[in-house]
Amino acid sequence: MKNLFLKFFVVLVLVQSCNKDENPSCENCNFTCLDMNETDVISNACIDNWDCTFKVTPQSKVDVNNLLGVSSGGKNVFQMINETDGVLEIADDEFTNILVFELDESQDSFSVEDGELEDMQVHYKSICFCPDVVFKEVTSGCLQGEKQSDGTWFIQGNLNLPSSFGNVEIKFDAQFMN
Repeated sequence: MKNLFLKFFVVLVLVQSCNKDENPSCENCNFTCLDMNETDVISNACIDNWDCTFKVTPQSKVDVNNLLGVSSGGKNVFQMINETDGVLEIADDEFTNILVFELDESQDSFSVEDGELEDMQVHYKSICFCPDVVFKEVTSGCLQGEKQSDGTWFIQGNLNLPSSFGNVEIKFDAQFMN
């Protein structure tokens, strides 16, 4: 019985690790924002107790006065939202983190660092029971992306945002969909 359980466990682990839909990857992308040893990287396989959304909205623009950071315009806007209700027994531990940036619709790839992030209107906001809940401009880090033949985008980022409560690192490697 113990041997049967072990075989079942091994098969279950293998099946879960081979599920490409949960954590897609861009095999032909030569991204360099993150290395293989990075931890706390947000991906399509969102961590437990969190919901993650990676979205591309055409004919839009970054709008930091809009709650979600997007309004009508002439560019592609990329939006990463990760949120949690926290622990049900704890009040005011809910978080929603929003990263937005824009790119000309004619571009099929990009690679920017530090000062170049301004051209893409990269902004980040944490919605929480905390002070200063506004979009802040991200001016430090690395952001790379490549459009796929199916219209999705693979994007990798390693961004830094100084804040009143310390430096916020935003690391992600994910597939963004329309």
